[in-house]
Amino acid sequence: MNKFERIQSALKGEPVDRTPYSFWTHLAGIDLDPVKLAEHTYDFYKFFDLDFVKSMANGMFSIEDFGCECDYSEIPVGGVAKLAKTVIQCADDWDAIQPIDVTKGAYGRELYSLRLLLQKVNAGAPVIATEFSPLTTAEKISGGTLLEHIKLQPEKVKRALDIIAETTIEHAKKAIELGCSGIFLASQMSSVDKTTVEIYKEFGAPYDLKVLKNLPKKAWFNVIHLHGNNVMFDIAKDYPIQAISWHVWETEPSVADFMAQAPDKCIVGGLKRFDVTNDHWDGLLETIKKMQQETNNKRLILAPGCVIRYPFNKATLDYVVTAMQN
Repeated sequence: MNKFERIQSALKGEPVDRTPYSFWTHLAGIDLDPVKLAEHTYDFYKFFDLDFVKSMANGMFSIEDFGCECDYSEIPVGGVAKLAKTVIQCADDWDAIQPIDVTKGAYGRELYSLRLLLQKVNAGAPVIATEFSPLTTAEKISGGTLLEHIKLQPEKVKRALDIIAETTIEHAKKAIELGCSGIFLASQMSSVDKTTVEIYKEFGAPYDLKVLKNLPKKAWFNVIHLHGNNVMFDIAKDYPIQAISWHVWETEPSVADFMAQAPDKCIVGGLKRFDVTNDHWDGLLETIKKMQQETNNKRLILAPGCVIRYPFNKATLDYVVTAMQN
């Protein structure tokens, strides 16, 4: 099987010649340069012989063009990007969120990097574009005040979410036109640790669905990532997507519950990220075997439950690759 055939078979629950796999990390300090980002992502894909490539976009790219400024000064010393300035100072300020041109600014930067990456991969493997759920982007824009603003000005927030969703759709369409096989929709708000099920059903899910339902039909590999613990799997399992990513083994659902409750979906996950960062090779091998047994090696694409922290030990991931390919 080639990589496309292997991924497509896994998504459909059909037999595979071996379990497909992929990894991703953050390339902090590199991911603001579209050329370097494409080069490093390609090198990462080739080094580990990945079955699909998830774009490793800068985690703040979806907010910059909405009037936000980000502080990257701590990146060189191991820190994270921070919101330095936002147009949202109070609940009424959501009116400031206006439609943008996704071919320019930070969104355009990501499209340019994707174009370069796709040229390098040259149809050797599926590439999926990272997008953030509208509610995730809104929370980042707000600097943590979103839930308060939902209570004060729910309609203003909904209007902004609608614009953010339209922006996400347009960006995803452009990525798919370039040659991406689908999107990786990262949702950092679909957890009861972040908000309530009721709020998510009103302010999260409708906009997730707007994005997913408006993807081009040729987008055949779409994944939603449910970030964190206590995720809203009961909502996401009915989304019109092919696969779900979550922190498998760290939080519900169990693999058995997933297989029973989402019979038309594929797992993208199963590797314990802390086994990777702590170089627990025996634990990784045990987990791989357990995932294969519990899924009968169907509807499974082995991957980390979340991004692998950088820097990492290449030998540890290479060990996983050897285990998968032998």
